[in-house]
Amino acid sequence: MRDPHQNIFYYYRGPSKKAHNSLHDIQVEDNTTKALINLLEFAQRVEFNSLLKKFLKLIDVPQKPITSFRLQKHEEKSRPDGVINFADNKVFIESKVAAHLDPDQISRHSESLGPNDFLIVITNKETDCDEVNKLKNHKIRHISWKSVHHCFSRIANEIRGNKRLIPIFELLKDFNNYLEVIVMTEFSGFKDEDFDFWIPPLDNHYIPILKGKLESLATSIKNELPPELNKYSYVRAGNISKSKHDERSAWVVIKKPEDRKDVLNQCNFTIELSKGSLDINAVIRNGRSSEKRKPMGILFNKLSNESGKFIKIIKAINKESEFVVSRRLPKAGPVIRGNEIWKRFFKIKVQDIVNADDVHYLCQILRKADGKHSFPGVHVKYSIDKGDPILANPTELKKKIITTIIALKPMLDFLEG
Repeated sequence: MRDPHQNIFYYYRGPSKKAHNSLHDIQVEDNTTKALINLLEFAQRVEFNSLLKKFLKLIDVPQKPITSFRLQKHEEKSRPDGVINFADNKVFIESKVAAHLDPDQISRHSESLGPNDFLIVITNKETDCDEVNKLKNHKIRHISWKSVHHCFSRIANEIRGNKRLIPIFELLKDFNNYLEVIVMTEFSGFKDEDFDFWIPPLDNHYIPILKGKLESLATSIKNELPPELNKYSYVRAGNISKSKHDERSAWVVIKKPEDRKDVLNQCNFTIELSKGSLDINAVIRNGRSSEKRKPMGILFNKLSNESGKFIKIIKAINKESEFVVSRRLPKAGPVIRGNEIWKRFFKIKVQDIVNADDVHYLCQILRKADGKHSFPGVHVKYSIDKGDPILANPTELKKKIITTIIALKPMLDFLEG
């Protein structure tokens, strides 16, 4: 796996304790603005004016010669992250990567603007554009890091293969990769290093990258789900543990918002990445098979009494999908208290579930997965193996995942009927 620190723009982070979160935000913001300014300044030095012109067009600033670049310019009432100087005006840059947009800070920056100056706010949250527009100041412009990445990617593709421009091409490629690494782009697909992460020793620096990728993918998918799946509107990436006793996987959940009155609230969809595959799951969890008012008990009774309906649902799912029963165990102590580990107990291809006897056998498996300190859990999953070309194609991968979730939805509806 290529260490992200080998990217010319990547950097070593400071301590990761919660008390230092604000320090981390500042560090990420400063470094990302520095990367952008350094790239633009290099383009000016080597007279690659195409990059400068297209960036000025992106931020809607008049095209004219740039005199200099500055970082962290102290003004009378504020300190913007960067400045582009022209002969008769300036463009101030304020960027947000991990931190939230602060409208008061933006207002303070605007008080330092001269008659012809502009303030460019670069963030990646969809709602930030509305917040900037509320200020009703034509000198303040909002753009997203995604649009910067898209603009620079297009330029890189235009000069690809031009031997004279190899240095600027390589620098553009590293900058774009840097934005992908810190997940300031639209989901750009999975690479082999995402799967190789699980080969020991695990790299702490890659954990936020992997979580960010999965969260970006799941958020994009959630926004594109059809109306009948609108209730699954909450996205959360799970923690990645380095313990050798834990599962070797990273996951993100697409679920209904929290509702304690909904006994099926913990039945949801997950996207899970391990060293061998990317799995799309319909997850059924919580309770024992004997507890009629909890998901596992509801599933057990449905399988016992409505095997024909279950077989129809299973037949509509991709035949390569699997029905997997696991034992949910506490990581420590005798009781599960929000932290658990899933140990696979049984699996079968859905195409091999063909009659009532097969369904009743699944009921027996659910009973056996129950233990003194264990609870049954079910994944109905479709896997995409590492190395499959679709993993590197974000458009086709999202289509496949959405199609799979739509096919898996009747499995969760089966419980709610």
